[in-house]
Amino acid sequence: MTELPGFLKCGDAARLIPVLADTNREQRIASIFLSLLPQIPSLAHEIFSTVGLRVGKRTKIEAFTEVVLKEADNAMNRPDGLIIVSTGQKSWSALVEAKIGTARLDEDQVQRYLEMARTNGLDAVITISNEFVARADHSPVSVPKTLLRKVDLFHWSWTWIATQCEILAYKRAVEDTEQAFLLDEIRRFFNHPSTGIQRFTQMGKGWKDLNQAITNNATLKKTSQEVEEGVACWFEEERDLCLQLSRHVGQPVETVIERKLRDDPAARIKNGINNLVADRSLISAFRIPDSAGDIEVKADLALRTVSASMRIKAPQDRKSTKARVNWLLRMLIEDDPRILILAHWPGRAPATDAALSVLREDPEALQSDNKDATPHTFEVRLVERLGKRFAGNRTFIEDVERIVPAFYDLVGQHLRAWQPPPPKPVKSSITSDDSAGENEPTEVPSENWAEARPETQTRH
Repeated sequence: MTELPGFLKCGDAARLIPVLADTNREQRIASIFLSLLPQIPSLAHEIFSTVGLRVGKRTKIEAFTEVVLKEADNAMNRPDGLIIVSTGQKSWSALVEAKIGTARLDEDQVQRYLEMARTNGLDAVITISNEFVARADHSPVSVPKTLLRKVDLFHWSWTWIATQCEILAYKRAVEDTEQAFLLDEIRRFFNHPSTGIQRFTQMGKGWKDLNQAITNNATLKKTSQEVEEGVACWFEEERDLCLQLSRHVGQPVETVIERKLRDDPAARIKNGINNLVADRSLISAFRIPDSAGDIEVKADLALRTVSASMRIKAPQDRKSTKARVNWLLRMLIEDDPRILILAHWPGRAPATDAALSVLREDPEALQSDNKDATPHTFEVRLVERLGKRFAGNRTFIEDVERIVPAFYDLVGQHLRAWQPPPPKPVKSSITSDDSAGENEPTEVPSENWAEARPETQTRH
């Protein structure tokens, strides 16, 4: 029998096969997930790295469900789980609250658990649901900052957890036969619709009204519900799309966030609202490992277009615009009528653009008015007009999730960043003095060459 920690009144060890009623889906999936963390170290490493913990060979992980703390104001406050991570004499603990299906986290409940964690000396509260956030230290709910002075609040989405399992399987990072079997089983379990794991599939109810307002050229208000909801939904789709790209390439893909906004989700929402009101567009960026540049995704509500693009530096060792364009064209294997190439020029010269098919026939079609100028940067952009589908709650998401992976397949995987070539050897000129000494005997190096004078050692 597992020994309970001192602050725990009662609780059960997390079970891989929990004995629970069919209606207890939240407790069931929480127990299954938590039970695997001590059994698959590679999975535990990926999961706990997001909360600042390092899982090593000496790390011990304990997981409990149906926990009741000794210092609790109400016995009905029963979190779904408890995690204790110990390494040597150091120990870290966190309460776990899980939601599944369409159930959303309750702010009051999360606040109560934060207070319970603080009272009992725990380090954190972890929430798990189908709600998406940009980083684990962001939360779908707003809580007073005073509650976070001694206790951290983290959030994992079920889709994010499932994606970590998929990436581990793709990389074949789990070599132990039994651990690999468990990983395959949890992947199968997470992918089944009966579990209640849901991706982000549609924009909010106000999406159509927001699009109609822009079509009517109405003034957008930063405080309007449609604007706030539109930005919030876009950020949820951003995170879901990031996870889909991770599965698509088998590597962890990152959402690119400005440094000043990384630690402040509220400020990021406000910044997104300002951009939507000013530019009538929603923009996100993604960083794929080892790719030539970040992928920028833009939904233009005024034009009803969705675009994906990448920028790369033009090769500096090619002197003409034609040569630089040809360098780019050789990397773009497939033609697609949606692909547009933009050239950015020195100084204040405006960017020029041409369709990929046009440049195949005439690489100089991008040339600016200044015939002597050469572009310093290329931007490859895939643009698709969605028309009526843009304003559809579901069709908009469907098209975004179709266009971005297609862009990576057509463009992103093929682009390579330019690097200057390595220097060529310098050919020494042979002087007349050198020629005169060609027939002289070659001096045999001394066996004690290491003791020779410095100037002698450096002669060639």
